[in-house]
Amino acid sequence: MNFKISNVEHYISPRELNVDEILKIYGISLADIKKTMMDAVFVYRNLNEGFQKELAEQLKTVIEKYCQGMGRQIYRGSNLYSSAMRETPDVAIGLKGHSKKIFIEIEFRPNEHKDIVKFLIGHKKQTLELGILIAAIDRKVIKKGYTTMPQYKKCIQTIEALQSDCPILVMGIDGTWVPA
Repeated sequence: MNFKISNVEHYISPRELNVDEILKIYGISLADIKKTMMDAVFVYRNLNEGFQKELAEQLKTVIEKYCQGMGRQIYRGSNLYSSAMRETPDVAIGLKGHSKKIFIEIEFRPNEHKDIVKFLIGHKKQTLELGILIAAIDRKVIKKGYTTMPQYKKCIQTIEALQSDCPILVMGIDGTWVPA
């Protein structure tokens, strides 16, 4: 069986943030990111790993290919939220000569709080232009028995409770299983 994303929702914090303007600086768009994710087919190889891990890796590749196709620089492993910590995002999108980046975290493990804190640190350290957090809308669609997988609405509740001015875009994905 393969997985196909059939719905992508998004939430912007703070509410007055113009995400489209930020993404435009980087030559990408929210509509195109959503379309790219929905056009992809995610293969479940069942390599003794939970599908959520495979999905995260494949989604990362899809996003990187989209950004590279738009001529954007993808940074791997060399981008830190802060020089004081050794944390890197799943994907970092940057521009030559521009110190800030878009940091993307794809989270199907119970670490969404850690990712939100990394966004806050990057914002304070002036390395983050925009944090994008991708989570499941309904974790049961991706893996029924995995009860600790973060969900879109819970991520939003956490961000709202923080009342931060850190620019964050939360994207929730939902999908269906299709024959291979």
